[in-house]
Amino acid sequence: MKVEKLVYGIYPKTNDLRLHLSRWEKGLLPDSTINNEIIKEKEILYERYKNLNITYTDPLFNWYDIFRPIVLLVDNMEAGPLTRYKETNTFYRMPIVHEINDITIAPEIFSPLNENPPLPLYVENGTDFNAFLPSPLSFYKMSKVDMKYETFEEKLLNIYKNILKNFKTNSLVIYETLPFQKDEVLNLSQLTDKFSVKLITTGRIYNNNIQGSPHSVVCDDEYENIEISKSISRVPGIKLIDGYNTRMESIDNINRDLEKIGSDEVILSHKEYLDFLPRIIADKKIELMSRVGE
Repeated sequence: MKVEKLVYGIYPKTNDLRLHLSRWEKGLLPDSTINNEIIKEKEILYERYKNLNITYTDPLFNWYDIFRPIVLLVDNMEAGPLTRYKETNTFYRMPIVHEINDITIAPEIFSPLNENPPLPLYVENGTDFNAFLPSPLSFYKMSKVDMKYETFEEKLLNIYKNILKNFKTNSLVIYETLPFQKDEVLNLSQLTDKFSVKLITTGRIYNNNIQGSPHSVVCDDEYENIEISKSISRVPGIKLIDGYNTRMESIDNINRDLEKIGSDEVILSHKEYLDFLPRIIADKKIELMSRVGE
């Protein structure tokens, strides 16, 4: 069985980078300097991922929350009040969406932003790079929006296609941060027809929640989820690494769980961002992931 290991979303920052960001927030560092520090830290982490044969997304060191860059890039969106992120002790600025027109700032070049570290959105680009973006469904439910969901989804996915074009990549990881309701539909057809899409889900998946043909649906470890993932995606995915718990998982147990899926190829990933863990623990968890399947 071939096991691909995927690390996605916000990764814990080093103490040095936290100190640099704190100084930048106080106006003691210019945008160009914090941008250089962020790029340096990202490139070090990319090298570690590659050495461990880990598939990865940008660690989002310059994202204050998963919606903020999109809100700041797109005309007629604004960052609203601080809002608790699920049941954690972290917060995001609730997006206020009046309309979705077009990207107003090139996401691939250096550019200062208001109340957020500067662009570029990602450091890497090219066909092997996995862009990372929030699911339109979670985006809609966690925002104040002046349009119906179907219209919002179509327009936002057009924005996503433009971002992928700007970064010259065909690969995208989409994060569904909230559980699906039984009657909800996430239609990714306009993306999956042209791009390789890995969808990270949360909680229970129901039949017909997901339209389109994702490369992978990465799900929580429940039999019903795994069966749906196997039926609608090319490569099933499962989250067996705990992003909340500092306890280290057993490689033998993970290997047994992966064998139960009954697939020649599978993607192994983690629950929630690893950013909820201390950096030293997150580093140990990705090293553990790298040894699964050996």
